[in-house]
Amino acid sequence: MANIALACTILPDSPPSRLIEWSRAAEDAGFSGVFMTEANNDSLACSLALGFHTKRIKLGTAITNIYLRHPNLLANEAAAVQEFTGGRFILGLGAGHREMNSTLGIEMGEPLKKMRETVATLRNALEGGKTGPVVKQKLPLYLAGVSRPMVKLAGEIGDGVIFNFFPPARVKQAIGELAEGAKIAGRDPKQIEATLFATAFISDDLEAARRPARKLLSRYGALKFYGNMMARAGFEGDIAGIRAAGRDGDAAIKAVSNELIDATLLVGSEARIRERLQELCAPGIGTAMVFTNPVNEDRNAAVLRTIRALKQ
Repeated sequence: MANIALACTILPDSPPSRLIEWSRAAEDAGFSGVFMTEANNDSLACSLALGFHTKRIKLGTAITNIYLRHPNLLANEAAAVQEFTGGRFILGLGAGHREMNSTLGIEMGEPLKKMRETVATLRNALEGGKTGPVVKQKLPLYLAGVSRPMVKLAGEIGDGVIFNFFPPARVKQAIGELAEGAKIAGRDPKQIEATLFATAFISDDLEAARRPARKLLSRYGALKFYGNMMARAGFEGDIAGIRAAGRDGDAAIKAVSNELIDATLLVGSEARIRERLQELCAPGIGTAMVFTNPVNEDRNAAVLRTIRALKQ
């Protein structure tokens, strides 16, 4: 079974104090890590804060947007988190979404080139003793891999890769792509951890859990990178329906099939979640980062339920 980590972010119903409570509970439950997303919050600052309130658990980002910071600043920020938390930090890097970045006036150019350049700058600074503070322990760099080229790049230059919305068949393919990238660089693919960001909707009422799951996938399926990935994974009909719906949210939601939900998310009872997590991780996932959305209960209850259900 893969290691289980908690994924979270700052929301109106999950303020900083709540994240601290969840992180401590996850640590007590034997979780391997806590990973911060970066949606209207600073993933590194939050990881640093959680490190001050925990003792053993790994801290990570899933992900930090490489377009929001100069890589030299990012190197110093990451070095500070690593040293202040006693070497427990994993820096997860991603390009974000073109749709989101464009609203900030960011011209993405070639994300693959940008990622390669960013990682090279980070390696040079972190491993060359050029950061303040100087990093005493290796700081792992994980790359968010949605497209095939980015997965291969993770195999070539990363310490790990983060998948999202990947069904088991796609995970198996991607691990092969990871090995291809590692071969290019003469690396051992076993030294590169494959991880999965898994979103959960937990309820004994399966249909109630599927409703918010369907809405979530209708939004992500409309995004270019995720939509293309899901279509290539065998869900061309769903993505075609979502894209044809355009701004009609209800039509986009109706286009999402139960098969797409069950293949890409953790949906249903606690027992079903545990079974599905094993299925998703079976092709070779080392760590599953579980992000829980509530179903007919508040977020705190939903997250605590997840921690209890997945206790290691």
